[in-house]
Formats: sequence, structure tokens, C-alpha cells
Amino acid sequence: MKVTINQNTDCGEEEIIINCSYVDERLKGLIELIRQYSFSMELFNGNESYHIPLECILYFDSANGRTFAYTVDKIYEAKESLLELEGKLKGTPYVRISKNCILNTAYLVKVQPIINHRLEATLKNKEKVIVSRNYISVLKEKLLSRGGLV
Repeated sequence: MKVTINQNTDCGEEEIIINCSYVDERLKGLIELIRQYSFSMELFNGNESYHIPLECILYFDSANGRTFAYTVDKIYEAKESLLELEGKLKGTPYVRISKNCILNTAYLVKVQPIINHRLEATLKNKEKVIVSRNYISVLKEKLLSRGGLV
């Protein structure tokens, strides 16, 4: 693969152009990662608003009707529901892994089976989240599309 970077200080907006003969699964995964870097989310900590880059969020979790975004060192609240976030995060490394959790697969280190036909997913920061049995196939499909091992 050839990578060409044209740096120009007069450029108003970054643009990535991919020239290829075929979009394979590895390229699809790369495109997902690029899309993740293209926007941030408005999240809240108390009354303070923050714009957090999407690639910094490990996962979203919902509890008691509230949605939370977890980074390596902080927890923020999102105004969107998980269903709304799931729609916004299509085409990124994020995938729904349970009825109350959306995971950024870019932070996924390993998965291992646990009781009741579920999986335990270990993240780069050593945190663990549970993949419900109803979402295992969705996670496998996402990992395969990114060129990851299942």
C-alpha cells in the first residue's frame, strides 16, 4: 500500500482520498477508524459541557435512563440514548454488545467465554465489560469486518 501525504498550510479542511481497485474487509476497517477521528461528541460532567473526540471513548453504558460515556480516566453523561448513539456510530469501530452497552472495538484486547453463553471483553485499560449472548454474532461480524481475529 502506498501512502501519499500532501501538506499545505492553505488547506482549509483535511481530506482523505482512497484510491483502490477493491474495498476489502481490511480497508473497510481502516475507513471505520478514519471516520471515528472525524468528529467529537458533546458530553457533560455536571453542568459543564465538553467536546470529547470519539476515539477517546472506550464505551457507552446506560443505567437508570441515563447514558454515560467512559474514557480512560473520566465518566461523562451523554444526552442521547443508546439507540440514538447506535445510529450515529454506524460506520465506526463502535458496536452494541448488550442492551445497555456500546463498545469501541478499537480498545478491545481480548474476549473470552464466561457462564451463560456470554463473553467477557477486556479493554486496553484492563477494564472488563460483558457481551450478552444476543450480541455475540454482531461483535464477531464487526471484528471480522475490521480484519480482527475472532
